[in-house]
Amino acid sequence: MKYFWQSIRTRSYWKYALLSVDGVKTFFAVLGAVWLLFEMMDFFKVFNSTTLPSYSFIILIFISILIVIITRPPISRIIYKHSSQDLQIEVRIGDLFAIKGQKVISTNTTFDTDIANGVIAANSLQGQFTNKYYPQQIQVLDQKLDQDLANIPSIHYQKVSGKDKKYPMGTTVRIDIASEIFYLLAMSDLNVNNTAQTTLENVLKSTEELWEFIIAKGENEPIVLPLIGTGRGRITTNRKRLIARIAQSFTKASEQHIFSSKLIIVIHPTDAENFNINLFEVKDLLNHYLP
Repeated sequence: MKYFWQSIRTRSYWKYALLSVDGVKTFFAVLGAVWLLFEMMDFFKVFNSTTLPSYSFIILIFISILIVIITRPPISRIIYKHSSQDLQIEVRIGDLFAIKGQKVISTNTTFDTDIANGVIAANSLQGQFTNKYYPQQIQVLDQKLDQDLANIPSIHYQKVSGKDKKYPMGTTVRIDIASEIFYLLAMSDLNVNNTAQTTLENVLKSTEELWEFIIAKGENEPIVLPLIGTGRGRITTNRKRLIARIAQSFTKASEQHIFSSKLIIVIHPTDAENFNINLFEVKDLLNHYLP
C-alpha cells in the first residue's frame, strides 16, 4: 500500500497513467457517463438539476479522476522493447525465485558460502538460494564450486574466516538443480572482516562477464537478474539509474550475439517501498538510456 501512494505522488505516474492517450480517453469516457447519468435522472424527475450547487462540475471532474486512478493503478512491472533488436527488457517487482528463467545469484569473489557463522547472511539472496536448494548441504555446494573454479586463476586472500582464494570480478559458475539453471556471479569483494563491498564499475564489469559466460555456456532463455549490488554490496548508485545501466549493458552485448531475447530485472518488494522505486520513472530512464 505504501508503494501505491508513493507512486501516485510522482510526476511519471500522472504522465503515463493519466496523461497518456488511454488515460485521457478513460477520463472523458467516465466524465461523459456520469454526466449522462445526471441528465437521465433529471429527465425522469429523480432530481432537479437546477438545484445543484455551482461547483458540481468540479465534483464530477474529481470523481472521474478518482475512477481513472482506480482503473489504472501503479504497476508492478514494465516492459521495454528494443527498437532495432528483437529484445525485451522487463523490470518487475517480485520474488526472483518465483519467476521462470535462468536465474542469477549474486555472490562474492571468494565464493564464500558459510551461513552458519554469518559470513553469508541467511536473508540475503545467496542465503535464500542456499537454504532453498542446499538445505544442510553446503559441503555439496562447495564441492560443485571447487570443481568449476579449479581452472580459473585465483590469488591468495586472507580474511578473519572463510575461504582464502579470490577470483576475478565477474567469475560465474553455472548450477543446474531441480530442473532450474542458476548462475552464481561474483560481483562484490569481502574485506578482511567479511563485509561485502562493490562499486558501479564492478557491477558493470560483472554483468559483461556474465553475458560472455551465458553466450558460451548458457541457454537461450529469459535471464532473471536481481538488482545486484544494492543490498549488502552497499553500492552508492541510485537504484533506478543502476537498472538503466544494466539494461544498457545487456543491449550492447546483444549487438554481437543474441544470447537471450529477454532480460528480467527483479526488484524486491521491500526495496520498491523503502527506496520509492516507481516503475513509470524507470521506464522514463530506459527510454533515455536505450534506443
